[in-house]
Amino acid sequence: MFESLRTTKGIALIAVFAAFHTILSSLPYSITIGVSGSITLGVISAPLLGILLGPITGGIAVLIGAIIGMFINPAGAIFGFASFLPATLGALSAGLTIKKQGYISAAIIGLFILVFYLHPYAADAMYYPFLHVIAIIVALIFSTRVAFWSTEVSNIKKLGLGIPIAAFVGTLTDHMVGGSLAIWILEIPAPFWNSVILIYPIERIVAVIITSAIALPLYYSLKRSGIFDFIKQETDRKNAIQKNFGKR
Repeated sequence: MFESLRTTKGIALIAVFAAFHTILSSLPYSITIGVSGSITLGVISAPLLGILLGPITGGIAVLIGAIIGMFINPAGAIFGFASFLPATLGALSAGLTIKKQGYISAAIIGLFILVFYLHPYAADAMYYPFLHVIAIIVALIFSTRVAFWSTEVSNIKKLGLGIPIAAFVGTLTDHMVGGSLAIWILEIPAPFWNSVILIYPIERIVAVIITSAIALPLYYSLKRSGIFDFIKQETDRKNAIQKNFGKR
């Protein structure tokens, strides 16, 4: 899982996709309601990179890109320095889900739902995280044999289920982390959360559809071509050299 951090090619891959996320993080996706600033296209690139690169490589790329993007586009950094958290955990969650570890993604979402509910304002906005609870259920189901069936690289039709599920879980993780930060850092009262309870699902589902439409053909093509296998191959080669050197 950490192979990309042990090779120069892996580090270069992280750098390239971090730049990709930085660029998208500077472009608005939608305007935040009741809060100054905007939601950026990073809401799409974060789960996309988690799916394509995996939880660690994708998560690190998004982390670096998000931090750089915060300085390039301060309007998108509505939570101050903590603004890197939603996208980074969204990428991690999407990557874990596609790697058949959706139970970890479910735990992340559940943790931040709890953080949200711990705020006094949440008592009057109890139903706000309904879609995130659905995401937890989906992530847990995807930790079963369903995940193995729907992530079969050789079958794009099966991936047509697995990729959108990973995108959905990653996107809702990003959103729940952002919601938890918003209620605590920005002190947004209950009327706001209740006013967007039927709006945010549309916004996020559209993001999931866009992410899936991009990720599905890319994931299928890249995995089939083995283009990312060079990271593991280079790591194995280095390990073999070190092992042989140690025997001398």
